[in-house]
This record gives sequence, C-alpha cells and structure tokens, in this order.
Amino acid sequence: MFTHAQIWQGLDRLASEKGFSPSGLAKQAGLDPTSFNKSKRVSPEGKPRWPSTESLSKVLSVTNATMSDFIALIGETPPKSLTEADRKDIANRAAKALIETESVLFNAKEPFTLKSGKKSPVYIDCRRLISFVQERNALMNDAAQILSSEIGSSNIDLLAGGETAGIPYGAYISDRLHKPMIYVRKEPKGYGRMAQIEGHMPEENDKGEKPNVILIEDLQTDGGSKRIFIEALREAGATVEHAFVVFHYGIFDASIENMKNLGITLHALTTWWDVLDVAKEHDYFDAATCQSVEEFLQNPIQWQDKQN
Repeated sequence: MFTHAQIWQGLDRLASEKGFSPSGLAKQAGLDPTSFNKSKRVSPEGKPRWPSTESLSKVLSVTNATMSDFIALIGETPPKSLTEADRKDIANRAAKALIETESVLFNAKEPFTLKSGKKSPVYIDCRRLISFVQERNALMNDAAQILSSEIGSSNIDLLAGGETAGIPYGAYISDRLHKPMIYVRKEPKGYGRMAQIEGHMPEENDKGEKPNVILIEDLQTDGGSKRIFIEALREAGATVEHAFVVFHYGIFDASIENMKNLGITLHALTTWWDVLDVAKEHDYFDAATCQSVEEFLQNPIQWQDKQN
C-alpha cells in the first residue's frame, strides 16, 4: 500500500524526469493545469486528496511511461550513480544544446573582444539558454541528476543562485530537487534590511547543523568571482562545500586552485573541450575554425599574444 505522499512524490518525479512542472504535466495530459498543484493535494478540511486513476492513466499515456516505471519513481530508491560514460553523455548533450541555441559561438576570423579587452575565438552566453524551453529543461534535468548523484539529495538543504545569472538556474534546479532556494547578492543592497542574501535560510537543518547550501552559477572561468558569494553565505551561517555551474571553461589552472583554496568541489554540465569535441563530430564549424579554437584552448595567452 502506497501512502498519499508517495503517490504525489511519484507524480512530481515523473514530471521532473520528463521536463515538466506538475502543472505542465497536467496540461500535457489534457487535465486542468491546477490538478496537480500542491494546494490541491489536501482539502480545505485537511483531508488528503488523491489523483484519480483516470488522471494517472492519462499521465502515463502522454509520458510513454508504464505503471512499473511509475512505481519505481514512488520508492525511495537512491539516485543512479553516474559513470564516466554517463557524465560524458551529459556533457555532450549540454554542449550540443549550447551550440544549437547559439549560446556558444566560434569565430576565429573575427575574434570576440572580451570585457578585459582580450581577444577570443570563442564566446559563451549562458543567459541566452533560459529562453529555449526544451533545451533548458533537458539540461536542468541533467543538472539535478548530477547533484543528486554526486552530492546526494539528503546532503542538500538549500540552493543559492548567485546574482544575477545564477538565479534562474538556482530556481530551475531547486524546483526539480524539491529544495528551498535563496539568492545571494554581490554586495548588500544598501537599504531596508541591508540583506545580501534574499529568501529564508534557517540557522539549522533537520540534523541540528548548519544548513548545507549549494552555490549555483551560470559559468566559471577561473573561479575568482565565486569567493564573494561563498564568503557571504558562510558568514550568514551556511556550510558551503559545493558549487554548480552550467558551463566551466576548463582551460585555466587557476580555476582548480581557487576552488581548492575555497574548499569547494565544482560540478558542471560541460566545458569548452566538450563543446569542441561535439563541434568536430557534427561539423558545426569548419576545420580551420576548430583548429584555431583548439590552439586557443591549449594555450589562451599564447593565442591572444598572436592576435596583437
């Protein structure tokens, strides 16, 4: 016999696995979009409301899931441990999505001018990805799987989006993991409560310990900018040992050193090396461009010096 909470947990997990919110799944199944809202799961009198067998049948039909699949989602089974091959598949999917949404660009003939004034044959804009629903959903499902596998859901109390590009990704992932979210500013806002951290972060978690907070950002170059967010969270009473980014440059030694000095384990969907591999495999760019990009990735400073 399954409990009320387990049945709804199964529906929430099925929705997340297929890239939907609960209301999105209900709509896809031809039901009232509010059918699976959390407010509808208990009556005004406090009595549990259960999804009907008809509703469940429609949901399984539109998601191509079997009853066995649904029962597996109900159980408290531990998340699948990701193998090296699994991680490479995730990295390649993310790289392909970033290329096809033009969130990453290659241009060796007319290199991009970065904020620092330096030239680069590659450019990344993770903010652009949020406008592409299908690709975004798939990548955020992978992100949730990475964190569940590599950290463990029970070891995550809150997710903190870094101002500003980390905020939407913090929201997407916290929704999939069913965890509270906060966001952290680069500096206190200067009025009102003078808060640098927005949202509610409890002083203790269920274990009576400091809450375990995962910092969520869009990308990382050398990791230097992460210090502001991590120190603010720690000063507020959080334990911060992990950070997640959609994209990690993966070409600067300083990135590894900075994370080590901060006591942070970095988790990422993909890197420039993964993007280059996918670009070559699917012929997204010509051979000369890929060759120039590879030279840049191997030695960015030397490549930039040649541009002067």
